[in-house]
Amino acid sequence: MSIENAHQRAQLWLRQAKDDLKAAQVLQRAGQAAQSCFQSQQVGEKALKALLAAEDRDLRSHSLSALLKAIGGEIEEPRQRQARLLDKLYAPTRYPDALGDEVPADIFGPEDSESALQAASELLDWAANRLNKPS
Repeated sequence: MSIENAHQRAQLWLRQAKDDLKAAQVLQRAGQAAQSCFQSQQVGEKALKALLAAEDRDLRSHSLSALLKAIGGEIEEPRQRQARLLDKLYAPTRYPDALGDEVPADIFGPEDSESALQAASELLDWAANRLNKPS
């Protein structure tokens, strides 16, 4: 894939991450904390996949921590912490058997969606800045 095509593909991933962030915010305001948490995880995943797409690299992972490792280089501790926080939200926010036969809507609350949104937003900003930084 050409550099231009890889950059265009990366921008698509970034645009979708931004749209997912808006959805996560809407869900949080609607009191749908578990759904907002999952959308926040998706923001982080797509933001990091944008960085890998820019280099035409493998995107097959849902683990933000694994995606950060694939990006390589020195990754600041805040990014690693944000990735770990969001990784924990991938399955338990969606499946009623992921946390001992509890419905995610009964487990995740506003404080969870707030911290997830903050982590996702900061990770998205970091990825966007890194992606759009002149070489």
